[in-house]
Amino acid sequence: MREEYLTLEEAIVVAGVRIIAVVRVSVHYVEIKGVRSFYAGKQPVYIIIMSTEGQRGYSVTGGEVTIQQAISDCPALAVVLEGWPGPPLPQH
Repeated sequence: MREEYLTLEEAIVVAGVRIIAVVRVSVHYVEIKGVRSFYAGKQPVYIIIMSTEGQRGYSVTGGEVTIQQAISDCPALAVVLEGWPGPPLPQH
C-alpha cells in the first residue's frame, strides 16, 4: 500500500518575511508472511515566500509557480495565505 499527500510545514519568520514549505508526505506499507514493514518520508515541493509586499511561490526544481497552482495542489495553503497582509507579487 502506498499513500501520498501534500501538507505544510510550520512557517519560519525571518525579518518580517514568512517562509512556508509545502511538502509531499509518502507512506509505504508492506506485509509479507505476517511481517509488517513501514516507510515514510517527506520531500519539499514548493517554497512560499510571504511579506507585507505580497507572496511568491517557487518549485524546488527552481522555477516560479503561481500561488493559485500551489493552492490547487495543497488547499490548506489557502487558509494560511488568507489572513496575511499584502497582495500577491507579480509573476516574472
